[in-house]
Amino acid sequence: MIFVILFMWTSGCSQDEDQREFENDAFSPPQGITQTNNRGEIINGNNDPDDWRVSPFYQGLVFVDPAYPNPVLTNQQLILQIHLPFIDTISTLFAYVMRDAMHYNFIKSEAALTLTIFSFDPVNEIARFSENPRGQYRIIIVDDNDNVVTYGDVKIE
Repeated sequence: MIFVILFMWTSGCSQDEDQREFENDAFSPPQGITQTNNRGEIINGNNDPDDWRVSPFYQGLVFVDPAYPNPVLTNQQLILQIHLPFIDTISTLFAYVMRDAMHYNFIKSEAALTLTIFSFDPVNEIARFSENPRGQYRIIIVDDNDNVVTYGDVKIE
């Protein structure tokens, strides 16, 4: 019995540590993008393995499609689809944008449904300066308890 308790305690500590490491990665500067077309398909294998990973807390419970289109033009909408087929403990997902290493801002929230779809205006919601929106940005999605669920980089052209 003591081994079971010890295993559960160390597994919980490891998961917490893995989550902290994942969140540290999430708040690091954007690097590279997963290139997608207007249907969400990855273009020519240009997949950034760091983009749209699911946090250790939600492995096997949450699935994320890469944001599309990426890069996004200033006159398009950026779409991010998050599948929550096994989660009923999250009521809302919150989207933040990291515009540089020192600035990240709340963009919007969406009710957490089996399929939660975020639609972002790249100029007015993602870009730091609407006069010059082009650049690379990181989108971070968190749950009701401020745990990072997923994150990924997008480019505005």
